[in-house]
Amino acid sequence: MLRPRRLRQGSILHRIHRKTLSPLFFGPAGATPLQRYDDPAGDYKTLYLALDLETAFGETLVRVPTVTDVLSTDVAVRVRSTLVATRALTLYPLVDAGVSAHGLSFTELHGSDYRRTQAIGAEIHAGTRADGVLYTSRFNDRRCIALFDRARDAVAIGVTAALMPEEAQALAARFGKSYVDP
Repeated sequence: MLRPRRLRQGSILHRIHRKTLSPLFFGPAGATPLQRYDDPAGDYKTLYLALDLETAFGETLVRVPTVTDVLSTDVAVRVRSTLVATRALTLYPLVDAGVSAHGLSFTELHGSDYRRTQAIGAEIHAGTRADGVLYTSRFNDRRCIALFDRARDAVAIGVTAALMPEEAQALAARFGKSYVDP
């Protein structure tokens, strides 16, 4: 069995999300899984977070590597939020050997076909007491968290603010993208 990773109480987590959604939105809204670790059966919901703002930006606004631009209209409908871990989080590691332990490669883990990662997320949810999954962003090799809704009480909203154009421009440039005002 893989040793779970712990994230300290008080840790700051980052999220970029639509203005219409709460920073604590566990999705998807319906039963159909949409994201990497969503439950295929729709029985539990997932909140996606990053350990830093740059990674949250990449995971949210740089989703298609072949697209060269980040549009200001896509940024304008979103805000950036910080969340604070109100207790230590126990995370199942799908990093390092955790990937291979499930018969996965990083190619599959970072791919756009989520059926396999959704099934593994469901196995982790059903077979462990983990609060969520620790995984690696496919955009900058930094850590992200897929938090299961059973850990809803483990995070609180910190600060929510607009993502300013100059900030979005700098973040887009970190990924080799242009910030475009169409």
